[in-house]
Amino acid sequence: MQDSASSREHGAIGGSISGVEQKYAFRKLALGLVVSPEESSTSPFIVLMGWVSCGDKYLAKYNNLLSTLGYSSMRSVQPALTGFAIAETPRRLWAINMLEFLLETQRPDRPLVFWAFSNGGCWVFEQLLPLLQYDSRYQPIKDALAGLIFDSAPCYMTPGTGSQALTAGLAFPLKQLLQALFLMIWVPINLVLDIPKRFWRRMVEETLAVPRLYLYSTDDHLCHAGELEALLETKRSQGLDITVKKWDHSAHCAHLRSHPKEYVAALQAFLAKVSKS
Repeated sequence: MQDSASSREHGAIGGSISGVEQKYAFRKLALGLVVSPEESSTSPFIVLMGWVSCGDKYLAKYNNLLSTLGYSSMRSVQPALTGFAIAETPRRLWAINMLEFLLETQRPDRPLVFWAFSNGGCWVFEQLLPLLQYDSRYQPIKDALAGLIFDSAPCYMTPGTGSQALTAGLAFPLKQLLQALFLMIWVPINLVLDIPKRFWRRMVEETLAVPRLYLYSTDDHLCHAGELEALLETKRSQGLDITVKKWDHSAHCAHLRSHPKEYVAALQAFLAKVSKS
């Protein structure tokens, strides 16, 4: 099935030991799984899908937090080249492998929550949708799905925000070089193929009937609040159960760092809501 690369005690935010981490190499996925010693039989298992260029240690902080709250979880971050690939095939394969891992490792009756960070996570979510809706192999996962969490997502992508996301964390001159290449090559092709609009259309049209939590801010330079709020109004009109936590000032995918108490409170309330009674 899979090879366990390592197993170690995992420290939570604040420094206490909260669980045991197991790292897996499953097909082409690099996965980190943290089992919480505090979890109950009704606790959902949380699947974290990281943002573009997210370092594993940064996403692991969310595993740590969930473990202290009594929830086991796994994390994965698809490479930037996979996320920004012109063809959907690499992203679809990533989603398939993630679902196969869940089928092989999780109890069929255990609730699942998918948690997407920025468009890096939402691109995986986008590819999960047809698999859950139309492929009978993954019906058990669809049946177990109890909730969705979106942190700084989904983002209505423009050429500017796309180039910023791709080069986040890079220094001059590599940052400017990649941004120029992105604008010269990726943008014209995507405009012809309508990829950004197609992605947004799928986000608008999806109607998975599970509660969802949206965490975002008004001054996020990559996730435009106005576009996201228009999407949320559509979701409400579709009859979906929407919970929102919005901040005036908070950077992209940094809401936990900027507002830890409010963030954790919103997360706890949502996860308690979708836990199996």
